[in-house]
Amino acid sequence: MVKQLKISVLTLVVLYSAIYPFISKDNSKDVQSSSSETVTSANVDVPEEASFGSEVLPDFSKYQDVKQKKRAFFGYLAPLVRQINSEMLSYRKFVLSVKNPPKDAKTTAKFEKVANKFHIDLDQDFASIRQQMLLRIDAIPVELVLMQAANESAWGTSRFALVANNLFGQWCFKPGCGVVPTGRPDGEKYEVRKFEHPINSIRSYFNNLNTGHAYDDMREIRLALREDDKPLNASEIAEGLLSYSIRREAYIEEIQAMIRINSKYIPKANG
Repeated sequence: MVKQLKISVLTLVVLYSAIYPFISKDNSKDVQSSSSETVTSANVDVPEEASFGSEVLPDFSKYQDVKQKKRAFFGYLAPLVRQINSEMLSYRKFVLSVKNPPKDAKTTAKFEKVANKFHIDLDQDFASIRQQMLLRIDAIPVELVLMQAANESAWGTSRFALVANNLFGQWCFKPGCGVVPTGRPDGEKYEVRKFEHPINSIRSYFNNLNTGHAYDDMREIRLALREDDKPLNASEIAEGLLSYSIRREAYIEEIQAMIRINSKYIPKANG
């Protein structure tokens, strides 16, 4: 009897070990570096950002069926957002691996390069620099990025999306850097920035939310979720976007409603 029980237990253990890698995990895996952010490797490297040639957005206006249009829009943009999130998590993993002031020149150079990329002031103590880096260097939920892109670009059909690959209405201030908006007041110099590839517009959006002072609250919400070992919830993080639009609370509520209604149309990662 005891022998049979031992055999049965052993069989269950073997079966569980075999199927465990295929058990469904949390759908927020897109933006989770791990269940715990403890990184012990001393050889973690910084990522090489993916580069793309010139490309224009697909013609999403050809879709008469709204559901097909949403799936096409998300299907095109979701892999680009996930690519950037993967890079952000690689940067973050590197920062997590540097627990003390680096002593070798190579690690020091990489650490300072990453800090500069995310506009961190290096003229302060190491602990403060690292904490600010962990506050700024992280993923943004795919659902949040895509809903803002859909909202700001009229699902990829706005003038600026079509002629400038600009999905988020980013401005620039150097003559010729973009497209002059209709009705721009006399004396104003801003233009709507033009991007060679849609992913560059998404990168600019990430830089804005990850480093802009207007989004300190968003980053604090995200960091609190990390510290509590919780998923990066798109609707919760959207609460920190009060400064994104002059509509303020109404804009946040609209984005959260879009997340609730449209997330089902976003393709799964690797699927």
